Amino acid sequence: MKTIIYITLFVAILSQEVSIQEKIYLNAKANIDETAWAKDVDRQAKRNKEVFVTEGEWKCNLFVYEIILVSGYDIGTPNRARWISHPILNIQGKNKRPPCCSDWYNLQVEGFTFIGEGEEGKNKCKKGDIVTNGVHIGIIAGDGETISAAEEKVVKNDWGYRGDEGVLRYFRYDDNQ
Repeated sequence: MKTIIYITLFVAILSQEVSIQEKIYLNAKANIDETAWAKDVDRQAKRNKEVFVTEGEWKCNLFVYEIILVSGYDIGTPNRARWISHPILNIQGKNKRPPCCSDWYNLQVEGFTFIGEGEEGKNKCKKGDIVTNGVHIGIIAGDGETISAAEEKVVKNDWGYRGDEGVLRYFRYDDNQ
């Protein structure tokens, strides 16, 4: 029997005096060790009850999406590349899902500015920025660490700083929305 988990994200801070960038970091930090984004969990996505993420699927992109959402910004219609439907996900019946890692990597997520690739991006990044290699995605925590959904729970570790992740791209919330 599959278990369905409905979660309420821990919103770390609601003050309007804190930027969305900082809220992204604080909300990610507040969810370290949370299992709601574990690979073996079935659950509905926050915001869209039609989106059901099944057991066996990686949920790192869902984690980033939902953290951004509770931090005060809605990326908008998920999986829409420049407002054109995502062809592969449409075929699979998954067209309403949050942007996947490759959508981020290919600069197809509205509201976030590409700040750099590789060392250039790493040198410019700050807490709350988004980092992806097109296969995995996380949130910069500072001090050479990121926060991301791993197989069993949300973790804070050195992913993105190990040097074996491939070419990384970094993104920052655009305050000029």
